[in-house]
Amino acid sequence: MSKPAKPAAPAAPAEGAAPPKSKKMLFIIIGVVVLAIAGGAGWYFTKGHAPEGEHAAEVKAEPVHEPKYIALGENFTVNLLHEDGDQYLQAGITLKIVDPALEEKIKARMPEIKSKLLFLLANKLPSELQTAAGKQQLVSDIIAETDAVLGLGEAPAHAAPAADAHAAAPAANAHAAPPAVDAHAAAPAADAHAAPPAAAPAASGVVAPLPHKTTGIVDVLFTAFIIQ
Repeated sequence: MSKPAKPAAPAAPAEGAAPPKSKKMLFIIIGVVVLAIAGGAGWYFTKGHAPEGEHAAEVKAEPVHEPKYIALGENFTVNLLHEDGDQYLQAGITLKIVDPALEEKIKARMPEIKSKLLFLLANKLPSELQTAAGKQQLVSDIIAETDAVLGLGEAPAHAAPAADAHAAAPAANAHAAPPAVDAHAAAPAADAHAAPPAAAPAASGVVAPLPHKTTGIVDVLFTAFIIQ
């Protein structure tokens, strides 16, 4: 009986042949590719397809500029309207802007701005400028006048100058007969059931804030304000 044949020994790898690739390395490469594809798809669906409104908001966002302050030279000195005597105002005025392009425009039109403001100040009564509300109204008037000179608004309509406190009303004719009193024109007696008239609300003294502005002159600062 013949002996079983011995199994043949595995053949040795040929000298210089490259070893087979590792399966572990292959899995790592596949995982990196999958992650890259997933990340790209996520960006496409979140950023690439953002609503148009969000893109529009980003495009329309304007850069924020630091405010600039432009002094209008030496103090303004004007005679105020006659009230309780001759009084004048000395005021140092500084304009606040947030648009840097306005600075050169203001300097180029400085003579016209000063002229308009001199007329504005000279049309004020001393009593108007002695309250916080009066000063704030003056700020609004200065802003309106300056914006109009810069072509950023319409020129404000000015009220007629207040009457001179010393201008007397026409004297009554001494020879004129006094007006007759009609006995039937007397005021009706108060109705006992009528509700009493409502009292006028007391002044609160609170000054309304200026409207928020982002164009033109946004505020006015007084570096001096003296009434004498």
